[in-house]
Amino acid sequence: MKNFKYLVLLMFFVASFVFQANKASAVEFEFYYQKIVEVKTINEDIESDDSLWTKFKKTVKKGVNAVKRTWEDVVTRNLALGEGEKTWYSKEDHNLAYKVERVKVSTEAELLAAMGVKSEDELNNGQKAMLEVFRNSQNEAIQAEAKIGYLPKVHVILSDTTGYDDSSKYPNVRKDFWPYSSGLTINLSTNCYNYPNSAEDAVSTLVHEFAHSLDMTFKEMKNPYGLDGSHYGNEITGKRAAFVEAWAEYNEMIASEKEAQSILNNTKVLCEESKDVAGSYTTNIKEEDATADQLQRSEAHLAKLLYLISTDPEIENGKDKVYKAFTSTRWNVLRTMPTLIKKFVKQNPEDTEAVCRIVDEVFLGKLSEEEFYKYVGKNKTTQAYWENRGKETEEENKDIDASKIKNQEIEDNVSSGTTVIIETDNNDPFAE
Repeated sequence: MKNFKYLVLLMFFVASFVFQANKASAVEFEFYYQKIVEVKTINEDIESDDSLWTKFKKTVKKGVNAVKRTWEDVVTRNLALGEGEKTWYSKEDHNLAYKVERVKVSTEAELLAAMGVKSEDELNNGQKAMLEVFRNSQNEAIQAEAKIGYLPKVHVILSDTTGYDDSSKYPNVRKDFWPYSSGLTINLSTNCYNYPNSAEDAVSTLVHEFAHSLDMTFKEMKNPYGLDGSHYGNEITGKRAAFVEAWAEYNEMIASEKEAQSILNNTKVLCEESKDVAGSYTTNIKEEDATADQLQRSEAHLAKLLYLISTDPEIENGKDKVYKAFTSTRWNVLRTMPTLIKKFVKQNPEDTEAVCRIVDEVFLGKLSEEEFYKYVGKNKTTQAYWENRGKETEEENKDIDASKIKNQEIEDNVSSGTTVIIETDNNDPFAE
């Protein structure tokens, strides 16, 4: 099944060249609303006292449902969503599936009608969040992203789990409808935003997931997010996985000051999953204690790197330049952050020194010379920066040390009764 999924992804990759060649306008969204109407048991466990025939039938049924689940996940959700009654297969429990009612919506009135209400006042918090996602689907941040897309359209599914949010009865609903982007399709769920004033968070998630739809980078084939398959905003993961998430988080940061501050806070203390035990984390890794390798696999630090380049006062039109470097390296499906930053420097040589400074700052001066040049390339400007890095700080420290010594001498003289002469530019040594 995995090989089949990779084959479909390869076909999608090849087709993307065609889309890009014929693309003349920004990416458009195609919205679908779906609600759960039933949770179904599709497989039965094989019991020890089952007859051979019963065991055979159950085994065949499981195999057939496995094929259906893969087809629905890879093909149907991306290429043939359709309307009406559909099956949404559980990834958490392969014995379960959800019967959903799906309808395409193109106006706010159609969305409210699909939700079964006349006014938004009748909606719960999660449903209000989905309504705000629909309303904000053409906001400034989304439009900026849409201009650098390579697909003609992206599907957005607004999944309504109302009535199935009780985790004691339906323990898999939250993860089975968790927000994601497959490239061609984005899914958002009321379950994740069923709290007051959640609309801003939901819109930020749309920005995040849409950024994934713009990115063709393949994450590591094996456990990109560790053994548990999940990732946190302050987690240390694979380098390509960290780049993929950093790109999405960066787009959130430039769209929302709240998200920017949240992601910057994530750089302070990191966590890393055990390579042997799924879900077992080493936490409280302070960034100053992290290694250069760990910092380069921290999605928060990589997002911070793009954000600082984009907003640095010495770099003119930083956001546009970051987007250009991103699109210029899009077809490198194995890219990591150095790929994009090196392209940025090559395209904008006037900003080389500023980028060197920011790279040094984000990674706390821990990069080796070889690692440093992977980000900024090796030329006269970057070599000069590397050779002189830290010298200004050393000179400042010397001045500070000299000042401390002089002050100490003054204090010693005062305490011993020696007259101290303070030279100033005027007659009053205490005048401002």
